[in-house]
Parts: sequence; C-alpha cells; structure tokens
Amino acid sequence: MNEIDLKIKKLAMLTGAVLFVISFAAYSVFSVSSGFGKNRLITIKQGEGLSKIAANFNEENIIKSPFVFKFLVFIFSGQKNIKAGDYFFDEPLSAFGIARRITGGIYGLSPTRVTILEGWTVWQMGGLFEKLGFFSRKDWMRFAEKEEGYLFPDTYFFLPNTSPEKIIGIMRDNFNAKASPLLPEIEKSRRDFEDVVVMASIIEKEASDFEDEKIISGILWKRLEAGMGLQVDAALTYITGKSSAELTEKDLAMDSPYNTYKYRGLPPTPIGNPGLDAIRAAIYPEKTLYWYYLHGKDSEPRYAITFEEHVSNKRAYLR
Repeated sequence: MNEIDLKIKKLAMLTGAVLFVISFAAYSVFSVSSGFGKNRLITIKQGEGLSKIAANFNEENIIKSPFVFKFLVFIFSGQKNIKAGDYFFDEPLSAFGIARRITGGIYGLSPTRVTILEGWTVWQMGGLFEKLGFFSRKDWMRFAEKEEGYLFPDTYFFLPNTSPEKIIGIMRDNFNAKASPLLPEIEKSRRDFEDVVVMASIIEKEASDFEDEKIISGILWKRLEAGMGLQVDAALTYITGKSSAELTEKDLAMDSPYNTYKYRGLPPTPIGNPGLDAIRAAIYPEKTLYWYYLHGKDSEPRYAITFEEHVSNKRAYLR
C-alpha cells in the first residue's frame, strides 16, 4: 500500500469516526427515550441542581444520556436558568425538546375553568374537583371541611396540578377581598363577623333573589333576637343531604345543633359558602312586620305576620 492509499484509508476512517460521533450525538439529542410515555407530569424542585435533575430523568427513562442532556441545558442558557415547577408533556420529547422546555419555563399546563356556585358546600366543591380530575373529594375534604362558609363562590382558573391547599388559599383570599369592604358595616351592626357569615349561608339557601334575601334576613335576625327558633330546613338538609321535601318527622326531631327546629340560635358553622348578595342581605336586613315565611310548591316565598297566617299559607301553598 503506497503512501497515498494509506492517507486515503486514514481519512476514510477518520471521516467514518466523525460521522459515527455525529450520528450518535444526533441520536442522543433528538431521539425519544422509550420509557417516556404520553401525558407525563415532570416536577423540578426549587434549588435542584442540574446533575440531580439529569440523574432523576435518566432513572425515570425520560432521557437516554445525562451527559448529553446537561450539555444541551448549558447550550440553551446554563444551569442557573432552569425553571422549577411542574412540566406537562402530552407527547414524549427528546433531550433537546426537554432542555428547551425547562430552560424556557414552558410548563405546558393550561388552566381549567372551575365555576363554584353560590351556596355550594365544600362537599359539593370536592365532587366537582374530583370530576375535573384535580384530586379526590377525600383529599379535598381533609383541608376544606374547616373552611365552610369562607370559600368564595366564583369562576376560577386553576392549573390541573394545583393542590387543595393552594386552591383553598386562592378562594379564601377572594372571600377576604370581597368581605373586607363590608367589615365597617358589620361592626356598626354590632354583630359578630362569624354570625353574619353563618346567617348569610342560611339566607343563600332560603331565598332566590336579593329582595327576598333581605326580607328573610330581617325575619331570621328578628326571630333570633326574640329568642325564637329559626326553624329553617336548610340547616337540616345540610347535615342529612336530603332536600326539604324529603325531610321527615324523624329528621325534624333530630338531636343536632344544626336542627334549628329543636335548638334556638344559629347553627354552629356556616351551612354553605354564600355569595356577596347573601352576605350583604345578612348585613342589611329589611325591616318588615313579617315573622314567618315558607316556600310554596311553586318555590315562591309566602310571608306571614302571625302564626295563624303562616298556618293558612301552609294549607294554601304546601298541599
């Protein structure tokens, strides 16, 4: 073999080696790991180093080569620009795609619209969050049960990975923002803030519009101040899960502080989460001569000044 042939052979070998390295690098950079499935949620913790992230990704079969992945991260922007948080991948990506996402803070999560209706209980909210795939009702109730009455009904946009604690914090902050301007008026009324919220939660379930809310508020506060029982179905439906029409004589005799037929005063806690109109109605009750009310089969409220009138309304509108 002459010198020229030898040089050609060496050049061919070098070219082959370079092509192999380039091919391997391209494969490592742009190919997808077989263990990286669809709809994958990946979490990068705050302060987690690049080497730790690469090792974790490699263990979970998200990437093929920790070295290549770290190299790509440095090319994009360096370790300091890794954005912590949850990243959602609807389709598996290559090391190149993953590195681009985590250095650019491209989380891939779209917020879900969640509408909480006025008067809903935390139990009802938990059912909605479970249906929407956020978390189980059981997990929600662990944190939300003690927040009854103070989670403001509204339309929210939550990321699908938001925790119950975070959602409760957002809803509670919304409640505080809505209620804070009303605090001076509550102080003027000489009523406790907590009592106003409990009353508002009752009013929310006992009336369908603001005018009736104010009238019923006036009746209930007047009965409370006179030492009379509130005798509202809403508190019983809260603990039994039944509708007013389903309540039995046994239910009405139930030994529970939520049974306002048996015990005087307000229930011990709110029985739902009231909206702003119900809270305002609890603060600004309308003074009338009425002491009694009921809802007929047509759902319309019927008011009465005397007990005899109330009995007459029962005969006329409930039978």
